Amino acid sequence: MRKGFTLLETMITTSIMTLVVIASVGSWVLYLHKSNRVINQIILDLDSRNVVERFRSEMRNAARETIIFYPENAEPYEAIGFALAQDTDGDGLMDMDATGSNILWRVTVIYHIWDKEDIPQMRRTEFSNRNNDATTDDYYQQLATVVSTGEGNTACLSGEISKTSTMFENLFSGKLWHADSIFDAYAPEANTLEKTTFGSLSLKPGAHTLEFTPAGKHPDSSGYNIRVDQLSASVTGWPLEAENCKCTGGLASPLFIGPNQAAAAYGLLVTPTDDNDKISFKIYNDAIEESEFIGNGRNVSMSNTVVQFDEEYNPEGFASGTYVTKLDGRFETMWTAAQQSGYYRNEYFYPETNTCAIRVPIMAPYVLQDGYGPVFRLYKGAQNGALTLENPCFAIVENPDPDNLYAEPPPDMDDSYDPDTDSIDLEFYQFGIKKSSWAVCEKQNFVDLRPTESIKIGINSTLMLSFVVKVVNLSSDGLTRFGIDKPNTPGCWIIEGGDSATVKRGKWSTDSKYDPITSPRAFLPALEFIAANYADSGEYISNVYDAGSDESQYKTIEWLADIPSGTEFAMYARSGNLLSTDGFKIADAPLWETLTPVSNGDMINGSGRYFQFRTVMKAQPFSQFPGSSGSLTGPYRSETPRLQHVLIKWNGESKYVDVTANLLKSPDCGRFKVEVDGKPLIKGVTMEIEVFKDVPMMGSKMQRLRSAVMAEVEPRNSQTK
Repeated sequence: MRKGFTLLETMITTSIMTLVVIASVGSWVLYLHKSNRVINQIILDLDSRNVVERFRSEMRNAARETIIFYPENAEPYEAIGFALAQDTDGDGLMDMDATGSNILWRVTVIYHIWDKEDIPQMRRTEFSNRNNDATTDDYYQQLATVVSTGEGNTACLSGEISKTSTMFENLFSGKLWHADSIFDAYAPEANTLEKTTFGSLSLKPGAHTLEFTPAGKHPDSSGYNIRVDQLSASVTGWPLEAENCKCTGGLASPLFIGPNQAAAAYGLLVTPTDDNDKISFKIYNDAIEESEFIGNGRNVSMSNTVVQFDEEYNPEGFASGTYVTKLDGRFETMWTAAQQSGYYRNEYFYPETNTCAIRVPIMAPYVLQDGYGPVFRLYKGAQNGALTLENPCFAIVENPDPDNLYAEPPPDMDDSYDPDTDSIDLEFYQFGIKKSSWAVCEKQNFVDLRPTESIKIGINSTLMLSFVVKVVNLSSDGLTRFGIDKPNTPGCWIIEGGDSATVKRGKWSTDSKYDPITSPRAFLPALEFIAANYADSGEYISNVYDAGSDESQYKTIEWLADIPSGTEFAMYARSGNLLSTDGFKIADAPLWETLTPVSNGDMINGSGRYFQFRTVMKAQPFSQFPGSSGSLTGPYRSETPRLQHVLIKWNGESKYVDVTANLLKSPDCGRFKVEVDGKPLIKGVTMEIEVFKDVPMMGSKMQRLRSAVMAEVEPRNSQTK
């Protein structure tokens, strides 16, 4: 009997096998479709990441000042352009200029969306041989042309060559943002000085508004205040003092920080009145303000002027003083007879020459300040009319012991002092009028002896006042009673054992007036005061400033100065295009002597790139020593003009610039957002892209794959041409 499969069994087996094969093939096809989707997704992710990483790498090496968005002020943006460097010599480094300090920007790169065809694309256009002399408007127009045409052939600036490539197709969405300029001004220690770059933007010529908007605060901060030392937003990058900028919004007041802690020793404290209070400062493109006058790296010229922190000058809002330039010296009584009443001290004379040499140690604290002069004040009593005083002069002798102002001079000092060679001549003044001699000065009035030149008196100095005294009129009994008949005179210089023939050793006496009962004595003219002056006049010539552009621009000059009655103040300004060899003068500018003074707000002479100013000051004349009243005539110089700051403005270039500030971070400060003229600042760039690809699935269906990537990046270089 034969065994085998029946037809039915065969048919059943075949059917089962067919079903198994069909199931296997379906699984395989499904596997293939799924594998294809995964592979395409991986490729899509890699493509999008490669694009973003390339953008991130290029943007990081770009200069923030060269970034331009399109369309302007319409986020999210469609396109972005910026400058890049190249490595033409293949050393692996960016090409630098001859000094090795500035990057050479050789390429302009534009990332833009092209969606005017069926398949949207992300494109990259590169312009080699970048035209660095183009304006911001030129670069923006170039960017707009690339966006509208999709390539750069018609957008090349002079000397440039373009190349456009497609980064990827099937762009689902592409977005570009600038990073928000929000800053935290909190610091645990008050007035922590920190220079901060808020961002960059294209700044047109003229005045602009820098705006601070509160944006919360640090958890440890006690308030929302803003403390600012200096602000800068111009092509030259010159800082402006915040306290001098016109500030609106909030409660603003000058903030005294102190010399060497803030520019011009002041900052500005602004307290917002509410969370929506916008703080605004008026700034310029372009301007240079001088408030320190002899800051680091400056080269200035001064004649009889000083630049110092002056606590006596208190303009509105500056209760503790400010930096000023003024005439050297002070109007102060340096020494009075009353200060040494009762103090006996030997003084030395020259019997053979009939010369009196009086040593007067300068009293602290007056020596701590520079004084011009001095002016010696003598009282001419009725009895002094019998004397003549000739050849008045003085010398400055350093004390041998710097720690003791009253150290006894060495015995040989008299021998080493020659009034004919070592001294400074004095002139007679009375009631502010120069006199030819002691004899013509009125009796019972003060006579001032003033140097023929301005002299500084240093600390630990001794003045040696010298003059020749002669008897011209004896008393009726043949004695030389020449006294001081002014009551309450605190003391005088006397000659013991004097007669009509000689002048001998004298000493300090507390006698208040001549006493005829005492033994005959000869009284010298009493030295009662020594006063120091401001310098008669002087000038200050500023550093040479650079506008940073050879474009001809006229400039205006403004200043803030205190000009007391009786003083004189004149301002001069000039410009040119050629620096001197040493870089400290303007070679092609007119001579100062040929210029006429400018008024506050006038244009300066010339429209050159380089400019400087010169101020000439004259002190106030006064007829009386400090503490007395008198008309504005005389040997004393009792007051000086004071120049606080100078502002020179002109229309700068339209250009992308950095907006910076020296913040005084403190425990009471908050966070804030910064804008200029209501426009956001470019601090960094955010790129977000989403791409897609349609892949086939089972049943002739298509599945759309998407890949989204975002990058936030801040440029780390600065632009130079």
